[in-house]
Amino acid sequence: MTYPPGWRSVADPSAAVDLMRQHPFAHLVTSHAGLNSTRIPFVADMESGRVVRLRAHLNAQNPQVTGLDGHEGLVVFAGYASYVSPNWRTDLGRAGTYDYEEVKVRGTVRVVSDIDYFRRLIDDLASMIEPQYAEVGNYPVWQTSMSPPGYIERLFPAITAFEMMVQSVEMISKLHQPFSEADRRSIADHLARSNREDARVIAAKIRSEIGD
Repeated sequence: MTYPPGWRSVADPSAAVDLMRQHPFAHLVTSHAGLNSTRIPFVADMESGRVVRLRAHLNAQNPQVTGLDGHEGLVVFAGYASYVSPNWRTDLGRAGTYDYEEVKVRGTVRVVSDIDYFRRLIDDLASMIEPQYAEVGNYPVWQTSMSPPGYIERLFPAITAFEMMVQSVEMISKLHQPFSEADRRSIADHLARSNREDARVIAAKIRSEIGD
């Protein structure tokens, strides 16, 4: 038996890219100096429609930085997720579970000690993330050129910029695909009534898949 089951795997690379860009705040997991995880934002670089590189930075005091260069890493991007109660099913003989989407990226890390690289990284992160909060106010997208003189130069020694050369990308989408249409529709109807945004998004995704 393979895990995860085939019905959970998403082969379309563009779907993985969309999730990574909508949810860039991901977990970096490494084991080179003991098992460690830090949650940081990532930029995903594309070539020929596929992710080839992730870029990010860590606080230089983070223990995960020590010996990071040249080692393998796992980055987990968490998409929307919601609990599903047994009470919401047409088949009441099953237990509760979670429906969710995520992307796992594996690769080799390379530390980059270049202030211009760091500037581009920060500019790219801001260009990707700030538009997601446009409703907060009518502001220009912040860029490092807008920072006070000398600020980036003072900040740079306190961080460690790096890139991860991608070896594999795996997207999981668990939206009750193998269940009956009646069961999926009932779950979606219940989730759509939730006050939680994640639940409502999962409901919309289930409905989209069944053609509602």
